[in-house]
Amino acid sequence: MNAAHGTGVLVVSDADTGELVEATGLPRHPAAVPLALSWDGGHVLVRTGPENQPDRDLVLSCLATGRRQLFDAQANGLVYQAALSPDGRSMATVADEDDVRVDITDLTTGVRRPLWSAAGWRSESGVAWSPDGGLVSVSYIDEESDRTDTVVLSVADGSVLTRYDGLGTLGSPNGTWTGERELLLVEEFSEEDVPPLFLQDVATGAVRRFTRAPGYVGGVPAVVGDRLVQRLSAGLFDCALDGTDPHPVLVLPPAHEVGFFDVSGAF
Repeated sequence: MNAAHGTGVLVVSDADTGELVEATGLPRHPAAVPLALSWDGGHVLVRTGPENQPDRDLVLSCLATGRRQLFDAQANGLVYQAALSPDGRSMATVADEDDVRVDITDLTTGVRRPLWSAAGWRSESGVAWSPDGGLVSVSYIDEESDRTDTVVLSVADGSVLTRYDGLGTLGSPNGTWTGERELLLVEEFSEEDVPPLFLQDVATGAVRRFTRAPGYVGGVPAVVGDRLVQRLSAGLFDCALDGTDPHPVLVLPPAHEVGFFDVSGAF
């Protein structure tokens, strides 16, 4: 959560009480950027340092104990986006230097292997694992078309299972897939005033389209089951896939805004 004057604090919801508490033991550098929450909600991944400093790290912190693991955030280009695998053993990272690049890092050994790359740049959307850990989705700006496209990759060999042109994923690493093979996407350039949402079944090709009610539309950082989490003026709200039936998740004081949001499997 970021205040308007530039300071920020990372808060997490206690799974037992629902109370919002400040995450402790994290890097305190003002340019530190939270990237992802673990699927079990016990760890958070943060990138330290601004882009013009060479000593950046990816810091994986245990929220209960403060124990940290450090990984190089600069290898093969600066890591801008990341997601932790559902089993907690790996992370997928997105970097762009000459091309956009997706790597998989073993969290036990620190060994990083290239998964996929393409001519282009990172997009505002991110990278996300499927709930069974077999697939990774990544949205990027294609160099030739200059638009946001999304590819779904096999974690085993990096092959592209399917591609969605002009559609981007949501910003939450754990809040992009709604099922083992269902991915929620938003149209980048829409002829409609409110861009529709598309629920894609990557296995069968089936698609469901959701037109969102204009009076309830905000930024969409995540989907959980059959509910959206949206940024509205008063904070975060969960609602139906068409934007109706909003319920507050996080109500913010004036002059504050949400700069990062991710969910765990317990949300």
